[in-house]
Amino acid sequence: MRTRVIPAQITTVEDKIAGSFSLTQIIILLLPVLFTAVCYALLPPSMQFVWYKLSLILLFSLICIVLSIRIKGQIVATWIFVIARYNLRPKYYIFNKNELFARKVLKTENAIEEKIVKKAESQEASEVIKPSIKELLQLDHLIDKNNFNLTYKTAKKGGLHVAFEKITK
Repeated sequence: MRTRVIPAQITTVEDKIAGSFSLTQIIILLLPVLFTAVCYALLPPSMQFVWYKLSLILLFSLICIVLSIRIKGQIVATWIFVIARYNLRPKYYIFNKNELFARKVLKTENAIEEKIVKKAESQEASEVIKPSIKELLQLDHLIDKNNFNLTYKTAKKGGLHVAFEKITK
């Protein structure tokens, strides 16, 4: 069975409900009807026609009509939301080196002292052995004989291990 990739432009098309109006446009255009009912019922004098109620209703209706107009495929309410979000975003990033995000927290003085003591103990254990001249001459005697093989092996942390292996015939 064949499969095809659907372009993103096709999957993001808004559904048109009535004519060229989308669901968000219809909701925005129905808000003045709800606002009219609330104004007529709640504002004094209640359930009576007054001119200030009419002016509020007309102003709100005009705002909703303007917000539902389409410009370049998007309604004006969406454009206002995008521009407001852009303008509310900080313009400059200020680096704060005292921020704790993704940062190692410094240890207390006791922990630092314990670490220093451990390092000192490990350094004492791995002291370099300095052989005497007599021992060096004995090692030279081993190298001169043909029945020993001298091998060098490097350690992971840069160390060098020297070994004498006896050659068996």
